[in-house]
Amino acid sequence: MGGVNERTERSMEQKTALVLGGGGARGAYEIGVWKAIREQKIPIHMVTGTSVGSINGAIVAQDEYDLAESLWKELDTEMVLDIHPRVKSQDPEGDSLKTGGMKPEEALLYLKEIFVHKGVGTQGLYQLLHQYLDEKKVRSSSILYGLVTAKMPNLKEKQILEGVRLFIDQIPEGKLIHFIMASSSFFPAMQAYEIDGIAYIDGGYVEQVPVSMALERGATRVIAVELNPENPFHKKKYDEVADLTWIRSFWDLGSILVFDRKNTKRLMQLGYLDARKALGLNQGQYFTFERGIFSKEVLEQADSAAKVFELDPFLIYSKEGLEKALREEIQKMKRKKWSREVSGRMLVLATAEKIMQLPKETREAVKEYKGIVLQEEKGAIKYLLNHIL
Repeated sequence: MGGVNERTERSMEQKTALVLGGGGARGAYEIGVWKAIREQKIPIHMVTGTSVGSINGAIVAQDEYDLAESLWKELDTEMVLDIHPRVKSQDPEGDSLKTGGMKPEEALLYLKEIFVHKGVGTQGLYQLLHQYLDEKKVRSSSILYGLVTAKMPNLKEKQILEGVRLFIDQIPEGKLIHFIMASSSFFPAMQAYEIDGIAYIDGGYVEQVPVSMALERGATRVIAVELNPENPFHKKKYDEVADLTWIRSFWDLGSILVFDRKNTKRLMQLGYLDARKALGLNQGQYFTFERGIFSKEVLEQADSAAKVFELDPFLIYSKEGLEKALREEIQKMKRKKWSREVSGRMLVLATAEKIMQLPKETREAVKEYKGIVLQEEKGAIKYLLNHIL
């Protein structure tokens, strides 16, 4: 009985915080993370968020996962940002990566809004928050809620950027949605948000992933989700946290400003799988494998092989499942003509097949060759040699 009581006491003493970073349209990833946490029945005692993380955090505090999922599956850019008039693309399937995820005509409209109105308006987002968030539920929740925003500095008066970190008990009644809007105002792309005569901008300028807030309120375990690792304002280290789990993606999560339903579905699944890996339920970097089936070295090779041969990143692979998928992809590739699209995969396969024809001693030496072959391709070649060919 003593052991049971000790575990119960430790559980009562432990305070777990879910910390959600900013990243605009990438925020769907955080909903996938939350799904994995819910499946494992990990109790959340506190949630803090910056920008889109403050929006997701409020729904976490409401404990309404289905609501969060339905919100994200419904979102598109026009529902969030006030870009008018809407221009329909003549090529809806066209590649828009060159304009940050927008089609050229949409990007021009967006730039016009920024220059004419000092940022795009967010009345659409305000209406969505009123539809999906319930301030009373957040205030009465057993999950403590907090957000980060920043006061817009007056450069003429040589003011410095001032971070504003608020928990729900510090936010005036009736002002929750206003402060979430402030936290999410990605200036200068979006207009600053005014509350009681003070202009606020995105909390990412002061703390992209607000771990420090959670620590100030006594969090002993932190699960932190980072959507925007390239942000120069996020370079903090948290050496004082004994139990800190970072969840990040190796994949490109897409544009911050373009809300695309197809990418939303992709992000939710990536967040779910990355969370499972971070929590020790699966292993892998880009791809997801059953736990414990590979050593660290072989895991890196398996990940490289799956990436080079462009396997489905939304599956959880067993060793047998991975090898079956690779063999099927190799057979399909062999039936194709040489093209730029498949040249990398063909090169890896041709190299591995040539090595297999060498005497065993020479083959082992060549495996370790550190020549011009890229590390990822080298790992893929090794996996093919050891497990496929």
